[in-house]
Amino acid sequence: MFDSLNGVDWDLLHRQKLVLVDWLSGIPPKPSETEMLWGIVHLLDALQDDAVADGRWQFPDRGAQEGEAS
Repeated sequence: MFDSLNGVDWDLLHRQKLVLVDWLSGIPPKPSETEMLWGIVHLLDALQDDAVADGRWQFPDRGAQEGEAS
């Protein structure tokens, strides 16, 4: 298991998921809920960093993704 999962507040992650589900169902989040969702972005960043460190994944070359020469 990745180290980034060791510090996860699973109750908060569940609340964040519910906010996302509501939002995708057409119920926009309140400003405080929108701010809370940044935690998911930070978790995703940490998971990606762990995946790179473990050799499971590499960050894509953004230039190549956007059609630019590498």
